[in-house]
Amino acid sequence: MLKRKAFDEFKPHKVFIEAHRGVNREIFENTKESILLSMKYGLDSFETDCWLSKDNVLVLVHGGYIGDYSGFYNSDYMVVNSSWDELSKARTKRGNYPLPRLEDIMKLTKNKIFMNLEIKDWRVDQVFPKVIELIEKYDYFDQIAISSSYHEYYQKIVEFNQNNTYGKKISFGFVYGGGGSNSSYYPYNFGNNSLNLIWTKINKNLCNLAHANGMAIAVWFFMGVNETEQILKHLFDSGIDILCTNEPLNAKKFRYKYYKHRKIRKR
Repeated sequence: MLKRKAFDEFKPHKVFIEAHRGVNREIFENTKESILLSMKYGLDSFETDCWLSKDNVLVLVHGGYIGDYSGFYNSDYMVVNSSWDELSKARTKRGNYPLPRLEDIMKLTKNKIFMNLEIKDWRVDQVFPKVIELIEKYDYFDQIAISSSYHEYYQKIVEFNQNNTYGKKISFGFVYGGGGSNSSYYPYNFGNNSLNLIWTKINKNLCNLAHANGMAIAVWFFMGVNETEQILKHLFDSGIDILCTNEPLNAKKFRYKYYKHRKIRKR
């Protein structure tokens, strides 16, 4: 099913396989085509990155400081300083794909696959209402989680979850790029949300602490990492919940083998 229920409701469960920036090693990252491939491969989810343009259009690109996408597209524009008309003309350096709008991807994926929307834009008060506007427009509540390294978005989500008239709740992923070297570094008192951590920080104690407080552990990799079976086994044995992977087919094959002789309660 598309909806990720409150994380404390369905342990034990199979690890959720999520395509990092879409299927990025076969098709250029964060493009419509890389996300379509996520659906074709039958993945549980895809992760994508979001910025707000000068004229308030949400666009999907990893970017850098103030949404610099010159490393990804054949243009020197910064997303936050550019209009959608300017951004729509950009094409990827590999594959010649256009930069997509979040709205177009929502229409494309409605009721088909879960989305982890990582907001890269630091302008919380400007960006969050625009994201919610699209979620409401396409009734996308049950197939999205919002994540960010700007944890101020969490309070916005708390307020929305408490005050919306839909009876819907959106979960939040606390993204940490580096973080501490031990489990006590991270917060665990935000039940039904997730800690989104680089794979090198994962251990069984950390996962147990999160689960004891109703939180999930989402794991991500840098783009060039070789996600070996040894690494995947360590992560699965530790008890992760979500694997944001650059090698989703490899991860699916490993998951099948890992759970082949284990009894796992389905969501």
